[in-house]
Amino acid sequence: MSLSLKPFFKSSLLIRALAMSCALFLFPVAATPRLGVDDIPELPMPDGSGDTPEMVVDLLQNNIGPAINQQKQLKLSSLRGKVALIDVFLSTCPHCQEHAPHIVELYNQFRSRGFTVLGLATDRKENKDQLESTKAFVSLAKINYPVGFLTTEVIAYYMDSHDHGVPQMVLFGPDGKMVKRQIGWNEKIAKEMRAAIESQLAKMPTVKPGSKASSRPGTRRTKVAKVPAAKSGNKANSRLATQKQKPKQNG
Repeated sequence: MSLSLKPFFKSSLLIRALAMSCALFLFPVAATPRLGVDDIPELPMPDGSGDTPEMVVDLLQNNIGPAINQQKQLKLSSLRGKVALIDVFLSTCPHCQEHAPHIVELYNQFRSRGFTVLGLATDRKENKDQLESTKAFVSLAKINYPVGFLTTEVIAYYMDSHDHGVPQMVLFGPDGKMVKRQIGWNEKIAKEMRAAIESQLAKMPTVKPGSKASSRPGTRRTKVAKVPAAKSGNKANSRLATQKQKPKQNG
């Protein structure tokens, strides 16, 4: 091989290595849940009912504000009732770095209408370098929604069983059922994801949580007992009493 071609092949190998780091990541996979062909994956129920068990993810602790006030874990059942997007990423993946600001934009635009995002990093929190890389990723993208670390249960229940590539987005409707799963990021995917989010938000209640209307009691009406009509004799006595109370006029 000529010396002039060596830099070219080295750069090609580097590009391929980066692409592979986004397409695949080494992560132990839990046993695949027993779901039928027509079963739609859904978020866990808060009361523990349903076929999906509760899943808890460890959250990334940032450097903003006192650590004691920061939430350390999040239950996936807490995402029910909202239009929720789980965004799986790798902090060193160029495609993930490119798409993260767009997810932040979607979150800021729709969160007042009941949209939420949970970012899940495939990086290992036990590895100091990967932990710092995840923090840098969050800071660079200006992520203002919760970010945690991917678990084997989340992979088994929600990610594509044949393709663990990242970025991988899983969208859930307000009923907790999965409505869309997308791998990668480009202009076409961005339009499709935005349309899917807006479609699910249209199913949300019109009254915003926390508004005055939502805090009002239900439309219960207290029944007022009907007073029985006075008898004719009573009416006469009432008129007589009224006449007695009137002052006499001097003629």
